[in-house]
Amino acid sequence: MLTCARTQGVIMARSPGLLATLAVIPLYSLVFFHFLQRHHREDLATGVALTAFTMSLWAHAVFVAAEVVDDDRADGTLELSLLTPGRYLASLIIRISTTTALALPALFEVVLIGRGVFGLDVTLRSPATALLVVLLLIAGCASAALVVSGLMIKVRGARTLQNSLTYPFYLLGGLILPVSQLPDGFRQSAKVFFLSWGADLLRDAAAGPVPHPGQRLGVLGALVLLQTLTGVLLLRGVLASVRSGKAVLHG
Repeated sequence: MLTCARTQGVIMARSPGLLATLAVIPLYSLVFFHFLQRHHREDLATGVALTAFTMSLWAHAVFVAAEVVDDDRADGTLELSLLTPGRYLASLIIRISTTTALALPALFEVVLIGRGVFGLDVTLRSPATALLVVLLLIAGCASAALVVSGLMIKVRGARTLQNSLTYPFYLLGGLILPVSQLPDGFRQSAKVFFLSWGADLLRDAAAGPVPHPGQRLGVLGALVLLQTLTGVLLLRGVLASVRSGKAVLHG
């Protein structure tokens, strides 16, 4: 596990362009914080910082972590990995999770922007709960990257699909608008999307004591676990079909 994580860390260090998402997305907070100051709503600064971080985490998982397996395919190492007796799937899961976790510094980036550039009071009233939610969100975004990874191998038009997984999911996750303001159909869909639960919990953790923390954390954990199982099963099926020759790697 440590070897796989270290390997992915070396790959990321040698390809700093992969970290561009983490450098760009948090800069959205400049617009958000400026908007708050202009409308004298500095009390929402912490919530905005957490929203910018969550957006960065999701985008990084979709555009960078999900491409770990596609990078192996492009480098010509995927076929060799599938021919070896080693557990490529386990290696892939660890590498994707490691890459997703590298988004954590984006949280400190947006906090520094809020405090250093705008002088806003960005604080967490329930830091322990917030930390637990952040860890679950990282796991959830990594599991989403697993699902996208499977599609990157098998589907020719996966790149187009990948490009559509940002703003619609920002809305579905309640990052841009509260879930309560979405149309009925989307509101129901948001209830089974882990990002909406995590975003609500983070906002409550910023404001003060979190109401019903055990129940809500349990739902968030269950949704993340379900999505992780889905991603693992999808990847296992895709890799098995490629290994057996039933599916051909697209060019």
